[in-house]
Amino acid sequence: MTINPKYQSISSLLQELIDPVSFEERGEVLYDIRNKVKRFQVEGVEVVVKRYGHITAFNRLMYSTFRKSKAMRAYRNASRLKELGIDTPEGVAVLETFKHGILQNSFFISLYIPDRSLSFLRDFDAGNQALYPLLDALVAWLVKVHDQGVYHQDLNVGNILYRELPSGGFSFQLIDNNRMKFYSELSLKMRLKNLRRISDNVDLLNYILKRYAELLHLDTNKVQLQGCFYLLAFEAKQYAKRKLKHCLLKPIPQ
Repeated sequence: MTINPKYQSISSLLQELIDPVSFEERGEVLYDIRNKVKRFQVEGVEVVVKRYGHITAFNRLMYSTFRKSKAMRAYRNASRLKELGIDTPEGVAVLETFKHGILQNSFFISLYIPDRSLSFLRDFDAGNQALYPLLDALVAWLVKVHDQGVYHQDLNVGNILYRELPSGGFSFQLIDNNRMKFYSELSLKMRLKNLRRISDNVDLLNYILKRYAELLHLDTNKVQLQGCFYLLAFEAKQYAKRKLKHCLLKPIPQ
């Protein structure tokens, strides 16, 4: 167990959460597709526990020897984001279970944040004028994230939380942080490649690229063209991977 010193007093209670029976029977399920995410109340502290899903035998060995687990990377990246002034749910603890020195399960625990996901923007309608103040604030925040050298490798609207502020405007939080790199500076090419996964809604992507270019005082047409090209290239690569996987797993006729 690795724990944030602020939450040392509840460390034993946090350990109880990862008991297989306790984890399955207690708490509120927030997400359950590849990984399982649940919300718990621990001594008045609301936390989110993320149990990372199926780990291949190869990755079990890698995470036990050469690489940090996804949970540990999420915890460390959350701390780094905080240092850079980018909001993300505060990391509380990492719990890992081993058998004969080989990683079996890993859990990342963070504070629960009641902010909403931006995943609804996948159904973005360009005619909905009410959304543009939110989008403009989002793009300004994305520029800030990139200016800090942050390259989130799964940057999409589903991994960004938002809150409307009482004083006006919006705040944002970055989640699902285990796949992330930090650079001293991001080139324009890196920035646009990072934005290619923000959404496969072309209208939404085009607007984000347009506002992004305007904030950086760049040619909007060139930025939109380049950004859409990176999206198409990415989608083509993903399609080829799926086809190859399907062919490799297809049963051979007897």
